[in-house]
Amino acid sequence: MGLLSIISTALILISAPLVMGVDFPISVGLDNGFTFTPTEIFPVIGDTVTFTFLTRNHSATTTTFTNPCPPPTGGIGPNAFDSGFIDAVSMPGSTFTTTILDTEPHFVSCSQAAGAHCRLGMTMSINPTADMTQAEFFNNAVND
Repeated sequence: MGLLSIISTALILISAPLVMGVDFPISVGLDNGFTFTPTEIFPVIGDTVTFTFLTRNHSATTTTFTNPCPPPTGGIGPNAFDSGFIDAVSMPGSTFTTTILDTEPHFVSCSQAAGAHCRLGMTMSINPTADMTQAEFFNNAVND
């Protein structure tokens, strides 16, 4: 390879824009509620989800679609995550960030109080589908 070719290739690589993932911000406990806001998002591989804990003591834990409450410690499923309990009473604004590793549906609820927050409907969906909607996941939680 000639010097001119090497320099041309280097300039192309240097000038190519870096593709960075999008961050999806989620408010946890907005207005002192038992909520994730928004309740559904559609990230792609490489995007991040940042949970900001505003009030109370909550978690963001992956769980099953059909029996969401309480979510298991450590989360469940491939690419599961679990923020652990985040104390926003003494440290409001604390965050937990996870990177999306697939585009499969993931269902998230709060594990606080042995699933009591989950049963109050504290749920959210990542990449829900027409067969597994956030509305149905919410209903599964409040009826669990």
